[in-house]
Amino acid sequence: MLKSKRTLILSLMLTIAFVLAISGGVYAVEKVMVIGMNTSPIVSLDPAKAYEFEGSWILDNVYDKLVRFKPGSASEIEPGIAESWEFFDKTITFTIRDGAKFSNGDPVDAEAVAYSLKRVVKLAQAPSWVITQFGITEDSIKAIGNKVQITMDKAYSPSLVLSCMTYSVTGTVSPKVAEEHNVEGDMGMAYLTENSVGSGPYKLVSWERNQKLIFEVNENYWGPKPEIDKIVIIDIPESSSQLLQLKGGTIDVAWNLEHDQIPDVEKTKGVYTLSKPQFKLIYFAMNGKTPPTDNVLVRRAVKSAIDTEAIIKAVGGGVTELHSFIPKGMFAYYDGEEVPYNPEKAKELLAEAGYPNGFEITLTVPDFLSTEGTVVKSYLEQVGIKTNLEVIAYTTLLGKYRKQGLEMVIARWGADYADPDANAKPFAHCRTTGDEATVKQLAWRNAYANPEMTDMVEEAAFIQDRGEREKVYLDLQKKWQSDGIFKTLYQMTIQLGLNDRVGNFIMNELTQTPWELITLKD
Repeated sequence: MLKSKRTLILSLMLTIAFVLAISGGVYAVEKVMVIGMNTSPIVSLDPAKAYEFEGSWILDNVYDKLVRFKPGSASEIEPGIAESWEFFDKTITFTIRDGAKFSNGDPVDAEAVAYSLKRVVKLAQAPSWVITQFGITEDSIKAIGNKVQITMDKAYSPSLVLSCMTYSVTGTVSPKVAEEHNVEGDMGMAYLTENSVGSGPYKLVSWERNQKLIFEVNENYWGPKPEIDKIVIIDIPESSSQLLQLKGGTIDVAWNLEHDQIPDVEKTKGVYTLSKPQFKLIYFAMNGKTPPTDNVLVRRAVKSAIDTEAIIKAVGGGVTELHSFIPKGMFAYYDGEEVPYNPEKAKELLAEAGYPNGFEITLTVPDFLSTEGTVVKSYLEQVGIKTNLEVIAYTTLLGKYRKQGLEMVIARWGADYADPDANAKPFAHCRTTGDEATVKQLAWRNAYANPEMTDMVEEAAFIQDRGEREKVYLDLQKKWQSDGIFKTLYQMTIQLGLNDRVGNFIMNELTQTPWELITLKD
């Protein structure tokens, strides 16, 4: 224990020394913002490979995408490297803006954009499915003059396609640089993991893993010139160290604060907190094939027995109330609750279903959701459902879950893109619970197939009119709440600590922040 504390203190001293050096030494005449973050989740900074929240958050400011969300929004689309776009049946045509340049001065044209998209398809890394789900292949991407034409296998909803196009995987890389560093057909992936040549407002200068990342303004950026000259991300894994350095003034942003640290920030002069709901949720689910939860009346009874407000209080707050699979801030969000907390109703439904004395069942939860599991167990037992609580490691839980081996479960889920389709597919789409199923997401894991809801999910993906599409999702959510196997417990929230000198730090529900809009007082 003593050795561990000494190591922590030494690490903290070295970090503070580094921060003081960059804030008072070499960069003294420049505006520098320092962020404390646990950088270990970042695997790569190649847009074709990065699939972590932190990596995508960075890449949004280094590489231009065809389109992007308006600052602070996760539903309103605005131009990116594409000035305009047009949908016609299965084809999308993007017009690429004139005058944009990569950070090395090379022009960004339609050929570069098409190359980057083809590169994603060819490399077939983890995030590539975000665009290949539309049947997009290398051959279906073409550069024609100053336009990029993409042909899909079907005429999907424009709002769905554009939402996916805002993901960092569509970032435009320099074809010249990628091919210059092509090693055994990797199209520069090894090089672009820790280097960048994009056309966003910032460029990556250096990345020392487990130490720091440094970004400088891209002087060739086509948009408004950022106010901050350098952004330095320091690797500080412990939230306690982040809080200490934020209060001490050696970092400007503490990224990984825990909810119980927020009061400390709020009472400290010179710092403030920023809170934003994220497209991540914690949910409860039942097995749809195994008795007694194969009975819709039992499922309604179970959901009526759970008080989500009590769960939110038990975890200490810092989360957002949510009753459906479409989170707050996303298009077609529904704040109603078809099966609200009502223990007396739960008992009536159990009696009607043939279980007047309740039943016995096992609830499995990961260790980091043990509090939620304890509260749910308590409320279920109040209506006569004897609940055996099994708390295990998340990896162990997933092993059982993916084989449909759980009776009841509490787990987490995060949307990959800002469209209802991202959550409708896992939570409401399943035609068969057998091994022959081609899609084995959350509904399948809980052995629940509902053809009507599955039809609605598929229908919504192709509706061209946004209003009509929203109506389908609203109807789907009501049916999902009433008849399905899930009950959403809450929506997760990110909470940052910031120095008072940092202004206009905007985040949307996907954790996207336009660095070029951030201000910094001297």
